[in-house]
Amino acid sequence: MILRTATLDDAQRVAQLHAESWQRTYRGMMSDEFLDGNVVAERIETWRKRLSTDDPGRLVCLAEENAGTLIGFVCLFRAQDPTWGSYIENLHVRYDGHRRGTGRALMRSAAQWLFRQDPADKVYLWVMEANTGARRFYERLGAANAGIGYLTDPAGGRAPNCRYVWSTLSPLLTG
Repeated sequence: MILRTATLDDAQRVAQLHAESWQRTYRGMMSDEFLDGNVVAERIETWRKRLSTDDPGRLVCLAEENAGTLIGFVCLFRAQDPTWGSYIENLHVRYDGHRRGTGRALMRSAAQWLFRQDPADKVYLWVMEANTGARRFYERLGAANAGIGYLTDPAGGRAPNCRYVWSTLSPLLTG
């Protein structure tokens, strides 16, 4: 597995993986109309826009294997909240890449990037309450559930989401 920073040339592949992950994981949590309709186009627009600008406070790290096959990515925004710290906006791993250490490697890479910026940083993310597999994964990486908030998704739905937090980067750096 090779980890590298995403470029604009990666937008289409990232968007496709992102859409496929949502279609597989969020069925019943997000609108079927959205998941079966314009989710790919919406994600392509989002990722093209995001990767077309240079943002020193953002990291999009890709995990690739077999001559550039995308198997996962993480997207992180530094210092997003004065209480909770930096924000992991996305972590997605191709379904056939689950349980092979890809998600853990991407989270470690994000933590290493943050550590170079500020060793005392904290990090958090939101995960849909119904996404029990992801919640268990984050708990195994040392995160604590700090409570539930209702967030609006790109399809316009609102669902309970758990805020998972790491008060230090240490569990992610060693996990």
